[in-house]
Amino acid sequence: MDKLGIVDFGIQNVVGGLASMFTFFRSSLSNATQRFLSIAIGQNSEDDVKRIFKQHQSIYLVLTILLLLLFETIGIYFLYNKLVIPPERVNAAFWVFQFTVASLCVTLLSVVYDAVLIAHENMKVYSYVGVFEALAKLVIAFGIAYSPVDRLISYAFLLLCVACAIRIFYAIYCKYLYKECSYSFLWHKKDVKETFSFVSWNVIGTAVWAVNNNGIDVLLNMFFGPAVNAAKGVASQVNFAITNFSNGFLTSVQPQLTKSYAAKDYEYLYILFFKGSKYSFLLLWFFCFPFFFVIESVLGIWLKEVPEYACSFVFLILLYSLVNSFNQPIWILAQAIGKLKWYICIGSAVFLMVFPISYVLLQKGGSPNSVFVTNVIIRVVYIFTVLAILRKYIDLSYRRYLSETIKPVFEVVFVSVLPLAALRIYWGDTPYACWMSAFLAMIVNTLVICEFGLTKEERLFIKEKFLKRMKK
Repeated sequence: MDKLGIVDFGIQNVVGGLASMFTFFRSSLSNATQRFLSIAIGQNSEDDVKRIFKQHQSIYLVLTILLLLLFETIGIYFLYNKLVIPPERVNAAFWVFQFTVASLCVTLLSVVYDAVLIAHENMKVYSYVGVFEALAKLVIAFGIAYSPVDRLISYAFLLLCVACAIRIFYAIYCKYLYKECSYSFLWHKKDVKETFSFVSWNVIGTAVWAVNNNGIDVLLNMFFGPAVNAAKGVASQVNFAITNFSNGFLTSVQPQLTKSYAAKDYEYLYILFFKGSKYSFLLLWFFCFPFFFVIESVLGIWLKEVPEYACSFVFLILLYSLVNSFNQPIWILAQAIGKLKWYICIGSAVFLMVFPISYVLLQKGGSPNSVFVTNVIIRVVYIFTVLAILRKYIDLSYRRYLSETIKPVFEVVFVSVLPLAALRIYWGDTPYACWMSAFLAMIVNTLVICEFGLTKEERLFIKEKFLKRMKK
């Protein structure tokens, strides 16, 4: 952020977020492709796998053209007429928007390859690409200081180059490894109708997510200007870095859940769901809890100038991610079942309340933090709502969910927080106390997760895996 400055970083965050509001189409089609491919693979239907790949890639192509028209009309209007941007930076914001749109179009055209990798449970390649992406972005962050042209424009352009490189690699890799990745235009009305029957509800759900997530950026910009967007951008980057660990785990669980449902192996489905929900939270908690003690110190080291509200935003966004870790397995299960009508209608009605409530709170003089507190509370209500809806379609036991997922998670949080919070109060708020608390939190977290978060069988399984890796 120090290479761009607070204002330019805020522009990058809000303008990039404005374009990202339209990516719900990409997310929805990606989810649909993964589901249909996983079911076809689970049913050992090679012809169906090939047909689904071609059909969905054709759908992506048509929608990319339509969305490009939408970006260049409504998106441009919103950029010039609604966002609060210093006059001298409007031209830079325009090019940031254009490069972001180009990146989204490239991603949309190639996301079907992501779905193929996930459906085939080929997660190793994601690790390598993830390392490359992180290193590339790190090089860009340091390299823009030497850019002979506008730094903000250079930053957006280089991010586009990274996105293109990753998408080209995925396309070549999948075409070489998987037979179904051979494309020719296909448009069967029956297949398209079936796909959009699933996607239409999916689109509504992800559109609500986009409104809440990226709409918050717009609200913060309208009420507080780009400086607060910079704080939100910092918090989002920290959140992305930490939550990647649990997201990678859920990506590996998704095709197994879908395939077990397609094979009607319901007991294995429930085991995957309960354990996946628990592990998702515990993985995230393992990294978040120690980090809570050193947020201010880490941001001070990372940034030359820490934006106002950045520390509180980081805490609240990570808290939201912890709560949301329970929702992600529920959403994966809902997509496997495929009956999304009431899930989306009722769940979206609940979740969509974040935006209007946040707007009212800000209108009445609420602080920027109130937006994120609202998000956390509504997300909790949402989770219990959609879980009740799923029970109409499968025999999902509340008792098992509470005993195998919620109870161990609650015990881990309770036993971890109490002693460390008391110790932190006793030591005070010095940098030394913060780092010592974080160090002890890592140790306590590990011991508490092993004792209260895992069963005896799970501990033995992890121990065996660890010993095998050590021998190698």
